[in-house]
Amino acid sequence: MFYWLILFAVIFLAINAASKNHAKTQRQLAKAAVQKCRICPECAESIKVEAKKCRYCGLSLMPCTEDELAQIDNAYALEISRIDKMSYTQPKNKKYQNNDVWK
Repeated sequence: MFYWLILFAVIFLAINAASKNHAKTQRQLAKAAVQKCRICPECAESIKVEAKKCRYCGLSLMPCTEDELAQIDNAYALEISRIDKMSYTQPKNKKYQNNDVWK
């Protein structure tokens, strides 16, 4: 009996660790997808801050000013902090949430 209790505890801890690792991986992937970008004034596509030419329309871009860089950095930091606060849990299936309805 004691053997089964220990086995159950080990399996529970392993599943819990795996789910935390998965959430951490998802958070890291979301952070990697966020880039410091600005909007092209000609075609309104997002382009990287370091770009000298828009890859969509070919417009030559002026370097970012200090104010633009500060705004972009603030938006980037805000997005990263939003990702850190997110929880990556599976949404519940809404089909089975209402128990009052006959099936």
